[in-house]
Amino acid sequence: MASEVWQSRDLLRNLISKELKVRYKGSVLGFAWSLVTPLLMAAVFTVVFATFLRVPFGNGNFTVFFLAGYLVWQFFQNSVTASAGSIIGNGPLISKVYFPRELIPFSLVISQGVHLLLALLAVTPLILYYRGFHPQLLPAIVAALLLISVFTAGVSMLFGALTVKFRDLLELLQVMMMTWFYLTPVIYSIETIRGLENGERWVDVLRLNPMTWFAELFHTLLYGIALPIDPGDPTGGVPHPPPTIPDLATWLWCLGWAVFAFTVGYVVFRRSASSFVKEI
Repeated sequence: MASEVWQSRDLLRNLISKELKVRYKGSVLGFAWSLVTPLLMAAVFTVVFATFLRVPFGNGNFTVFFLAGYLVWQFFQNSVTASAGSIIGNGPLISKVYFPRELIPFSLVISQGVHLLLALLAVTPLILYYRGFHPQLLPAIVAALLLISVFTAGVSMLFGALTVKFRDLLELLQVMMMTWFYLTPVIYSIETIRGLENGERWVDVLRLNPMTWFAELFHTLLYGIALPIDPGDPTGGVPHPPPTIPDLATWLWCLGWAVFAFTVGYVVFRRSASSFVKEI
């Protein structure tokens, strides 16, 4: 696979360039939407969950906590939903020219990765202001970005292949992603769930979700470790610890899910690729 992708790198570059240009063609703000969208979502969720519903969060900044998880979730969701219909959408190209078909989902994941990096750079001043500067974490952040990219590429290939044969998945995917989002600790922390009745049981259930591990990975790196919440003092008595390197278990789970998702996605995609021309 690697050699084929390398030989077709010019096509991959063109596909990425096309995706970046087409997405915001005619838009006034253009690439600025990479920042505006998560900031708007952060404002909405901050008002609803932190202000109106007063969801227990602890002594910290909800907006920064939310962005640390949501930017990664947005990258994952946008990559998968775009890849789901990408083979069908590129039917004319696939019918006329032979090239490694996985270049299509790869180009979408990479283009979404560009938006993720732009968004992270844009919110960095906010993170630095509230959580401080920790340059020793930069290598770990890069490693975390690589892991979520591999995981996302695997899931993107899987849905890209499956939707060619099962078109209804394109509609179901919207509901699946919405449900998946709320089952991922982006707008709440694991410690919030742990503080509920039968909380440990629900935490065990949430940890079956691979995105839970990635959300915790980035929350720890960009925001800090979540503290246990005292039900009698939901605002928290002490400040959140500063950002730090996640524990080994979190890294291993993320690595395992990344390898598993990429392997399954690649195998399914390659086995389905031979029938793409006929199916589309």
